[in-house]
Amino acid sequence: MRKSTRTTKPFIQWNKSELFNEIDNIQIYREGDQVITKYHDRIISNTNVSKLYEVFDLSAFLKSKIEQIEENFNINYYRLTVKGGIQELVLLSDEVTIADVKFHKSFYILNSTDKTRRLNMNMGLFRSDNKSYVVGAIKNMSLSKKHLKGVTDAAEQESQKIDVESFDEQINSIKSLIGESVYLSKVREIIVDKDLKINHRKFDALKNMLVSSTTDRVSVTDSQFKTLSTPSEKLTFDSSNDFYVDAFKVFNCYIQIFSNQDSSIVKKETEKILKITQCFLRKEGIDKILDFLI
Repeated sequence: MRKSTRTTKPFIQWNKSELFNEIDNIQIYREGDQVITKYHDRIISNTNVSKLYEVFDLSAFLKSKIEQIEENFNINYYRLTVKGGIQELVLLSDEVTIADVKFHKSFYILNSTDKTRRLNMNMGLFRSDNKSYVVGAIKNMSLSKKHLKGVTDAAEQESQKIDVESFDEQINSIKSLIGESVYLSKVREIIVDKDLKINHRKFDALKNMLVSSTTDRVSVTDSQFKTLSTPSEKLTFDSSNDFYVDAFKVFNCYIQIFSNQDSSIVKKETEKILKITQCFLRKEGIDKILDFLI
């Protein structure tokens, strides 16, 4: 699987007034059956829409949500990306450490004016060392809505309460991976949930990441390396080539694959890979395998 060529802007140290000035430079309006997006007075997107399309006041919404988030969180860094008909704001808050890996509590607001993305608003964890991140649907801070009539009301009704406990579910889900193991065959079942080339490429990318990543690198035997090197579409698992891998490493390696993707994609992939929590190889199973190998 090839990595996205999407250019990722660096994060900027928090400066509320500077960010608000940038947000004010985003102009979205409708002329007839077209929605026009301007940034710094330059047209960057022009899209035909139906009568049902509702123009969303993104600038007002972003500033409102920033004010709301600041009631309970420190914002340390931000990244505003406006490219073509896609706009995304990422806010990084305080650090949290999980198994010696440092993450930032983070907020993601994604919008499009070219009909390629729904309005998305979510929370997640941004990994400091390799710039990968996770996004999950969390109560009180999760929204995915098409730009049709009612999108503005839906956006205002969501995220009425955002507090420090909002991250607990996501943090606990990731912590639950620590010290657990899962068969590689089960990981493929989760990733290749539909027999599509793109899903096989995702699994191949994970296998490559497990072997070659500078972080979370996994030591493998010659036999395991052969399994990891076999293309997913040609790989048949049995007792001779299946083996267990560390669940926390699988999770971290998988999310690295999507580090250059926007938050709507990362959310789907986060939810997918966290299904490995249903496939843990419990300690008694590992002991049996070790006894057999000895």
